[in-house]
Amino acid sequence: MQKKKLKEFFRKILEEIFVDKYNCIVCDIELQEKSKRGLCQECEGKLRFISDKICKKCGRLQLNEADYCLTCKEHKREFDFARSCVVYDDVAKEIVRGIKFGGKKYCAKYIANFLIEKYQSAFAGVNIDVIVPVPLTKKKKILRGYNQSWEIAKKFAEAVDLTADDKIVAKVKDTQEQARLSGKEREENILDAFEVKLFDKVEDKSVLIIDDVMTTGSTASEIARALKKAKAKEVYLLTFASTKYRVEEKED
Repeated sequence: MQKKKLKEFFRKILEEIFVDKYNCIVCDIELQEKSKRGLCQECEGKLRFISDKICKKCGRLQLNEADYCLTCKEHKREFDFARSCVVYDDVAKEIVRGIKFGGKKYCAKYIANFLIEKYQSAFAGVNIDVIVPVPLTKKKKILRGYNQSWEIAKKFAEAVDLTADDKIVAKVKDTQEQARLSGKEREENILDAFEVKLFDKVEDKSVLIIDDVMTTGSTASEIARALKKAKAKEVYLLTFASTKYRVEEKED
């Protein structure tokens, strides 16, 4: 037991000091100085930051000047609005894959720094009461070792002085991987997959959902539906990345 604790102690030291503070979290090149985003100049330069040309509801980068994308026009979104930091491609994909499937838990602090910047600009005037991560089933959490959304949410909440709680919403139904499904299939797949467990924490409150990536918004919308059923006043979504709106989604 003592040996296991010692091993975990040194693992945390390596994770916190030697792995991420001196090397780019994507290409692993040695950094000349500490970066709050954990990226070298070349990798950071490949990110596509999301600014004004967005859908006002889901916050994804648009291909035209319309206020709302066709997905949000044709499908009800239960969250009040969503915003993302960058487009989900190239370097952004590598960052997400690293924390999600590559065991790079330490990337949570860097992703949280992106979220802080977006929160300060896009949520001005919005008063958030509590933060919830997108939950995983117990089985998925065991397989992955942690919930990356919760790791990000904790770092973010600490930085902006808000309360985060991963016990409020639970995923109670195993679902297929959303990435493999069409828009309509995503909505059917995720229906009734989430339950609010702590009603008193959300009743008449403004809730912010934190996640790594948003695609069509079906998952966040379903969580928002559960929260509003539990009498949450408002529900918002903030993610590190989101997919660019694709014309073919209108057929889903």
